[in-house]
Amino acid sequence: MLNRDSNHHYDCNGIKLKDLAEQYGTPLYVYSADQIRNNISLLKEALEENFESYRIQYAVKANTNPHILNIVKETGIGADCSSPLELRLAKQVGFPMDRSTYTGNYESPEDLTRALESGINLNLDDYHRIDDLLKIGVPEFVSFRINPGIGRGGFEQIVTGGADAKFGFPYEKTREAYKKAKEAGVKRFGIHMMTGSNILEPFYFAEITQKLFTIIENSINDLGIELEFINIGGGLGVPYTPEEATLNLKQAFKMVSEVFKQQIPRLNIGNPEIALEPGRFLMANAGVLLSSITHVKHSYRNYIGIDGGMSTLLRPAMYKAYHEVNIDGEDQTQKTDSKYLICGQICENSDIHPMERSFHNPKAGNLIIVENAGAYGFTMSSNYNNRPRPAELLIDGKEHKIIRIRETEEHVLKNVPDFELA
Repeated sequence: MLNRDSNHHYDCNGIKLKDLAEQYGTPLYVYSADQIRNNISLLKEALEENFESYRIQYAVKANTNPHILNIVKETGIGADCSSPLELRLAKQVGFPMDRSTYTGNYESPEDLTRALESGINLNLDDYHRIDDLLKIGVPEFVSFRINPGIGRGGFEQIVTGGADAKFGFPYEKTREAYKKAKEAGVKRFGIHMMTGSNILEPFYFAEITQKLFTIIENSINDLGIELEFINIGGGLGVPYTPEEATLNLKQAFKMVSEVFKQQIPRLNIGNPEIALEPGRFLMANAGVLLSSITHVKHSYRNYIGIDGGMSTLLRPAMYKAYHEVNIDGEDQTQKTDSKYLICGQICENSDIHPMERSFHNPKAGNLIIVENAGAYGFTMSSNYNNRPRPAELLIDGKEHKIIRIRETEEHVLKNVPDFELA
């Protein structure tokens, strides 16, 4: 997404980021439509080399801005929704409901009703939820989210499978779930597993796929159920640190396809498509966060304070997640022994990026660029400490536009009745 000129200033498609910061202020999320389209093309190419048909369902939670959703929808893929508003947005933007999935967890009866009435494919997080769903109506289609007892992620908090995960249900209950759904009159089926996020090892996806086929063989192969898809979840990783290697998509899906080719002919489940639900892979490197240095403090350690703290970008505080951070205009090839911790303005000691960073002479007013911020950035932001949330901007070709206006203090308090700021 980013380029750097001879003066070490960053740009996207020739549009200088410092000019955007000066025009629109900071903190500011900046996204590249071209990078989003390129990421989707790379994924499609890897799948097309190895599968006759497939389903990509964008994990809407990664970045929910309707302008971003419209770019993704135009590539022809489906949506993976996890809340009623995500579903409403996906349907309004025009994602095909018959190629999309709603995977909630711990839904209210109202949530289930809205999902059922929307026409989207329902993916249930607990085998008991089929009983709740049947009180509303008998769906034409249902899928179940299986917890295979294993999981992995870029760090502990984003592991979504295994004994400590709140998602899915024990694979030992798979037969009971599908048998009950079939006896209730459900006609069409899928199966789903999601074991973790930001995985960079290609072989892992074949490993979890083989695990899911083993569950299918031992649980539902004799029920006379044809699966329309086998959804192996998301989890496609992106390198956040300089040391991490890019996930080899073609190698990953070559190994996954070998599992499909070996297993499907020997099972009685029809000819299901592979399905997956990437979010981070499509969005992370398509966005940066522009933030300004507000203060540099030399205490027991050195601190760079920025105006884009944990209320703007939560991942470093919540997960100790690493993001590459650079100062616009600084020559990073020069060596320096000066190390700083980057922190925000929120009154929490966790509002700090992990690891000290090397900078030459950071000053208040310098522009900071936080990379890989296109996924789980604005969507996880908040008004903690009564900080207004930032603006979002989209670069498409040589054009750019604001796609979410910056909040004001009045916006933060707009839902408080009988009160106006003086």
